[in-house]
Amino acid sequence: MQKRDGPEKVTPMLTYYVLDGSIYQAPQLCNVFAARVGRALYHISKAFTTAASKLEKIGFVDVENENTAPESKVTKETIDFKELKRLDHILASMQRKVTQISE
Repeated sequence: MQKRDGPEKVTPMLTYYVLDGSIYQAPQLCNVFAARVGRALYHISKAFTTAASKLEKIGFVDVENENTAPESKVTKETIDFKELKRLDHILASMQRKVTQISE
């Protein structure tokens, strides 16, 4: 569909495409971008939520692994709690920003 502004000037308004013999109206470009950005923000937010929840578990002892045989125990790493708090603060800040953008 198009709008004629003059004898030589035409402005396209809608676009259509044919798929398997059926005619469909194509979505507007702004709607396609909005949907893709929204989907990307959802997955980014989900990733930050998962990362934050896993960070909360660092440093806690797993009771099931505590009762296993001594030869199967893995040596524990030393955790720098200052770095852990800094990383947790950065992830929480980024998660807030992503949440604000997606709203």
